Amino acid sequence: MPTGPRPCDVTFRNGEVTLAGSLTVPDRGGEAAGVVMVGGSGPSDRDNDIYFPPIRRHLADAGVAVLSYDKRGVGGSSGDWRDATIGDLAADAAAALDFLRARPGVRAGAVGLFGHSEGGWVVLRAAAVRDDLPWVVTNGCPGTTPAVQDVTP
Repeated sequence: MPTGPRPCDVTFRNGEVTLAGSLTVPDRGGEAAGVVMVGGSGPSDRDNDIYFPPIRRHLADAGVAVLSYDKRGVGGSSGDWRDATIGDLAADAAAALDFLRARPGVRAGAVGLFGHSEGGWVVLRAAAVRDDLPWVVTNGCPGTTPAVQDVTP
């Protein structure tokens, strides 16, 4: 049974869209580095199926603040992911980044983005329009363009 920090439910906004997520901030004294986890294609929630919880737990146990959120129109988030462009989703990731950086106990200059699958394109797009992002991790992507990946043979 995990004994580390527990996530709490949060909401934040990107324009007219309200995004709901889970935030874990370790209580180790001082400020923690942080990561925003961005899920893959389709209706991905803050857990990205079963993929994010063990990563989130490992990072939090290591003293890293973690924010993951429901994509537009999924779980507690408003909007509709089917109407969103990669740019819209990147703006959501940037709003999540700003939200996490503003939390007490988080070292704002040490917060980056982790994108899985489609989330990899999303975080790369978010990074392309910001000059204050110290790092980005892409996982399970992008080996080809989004258009090629989404084409069914």
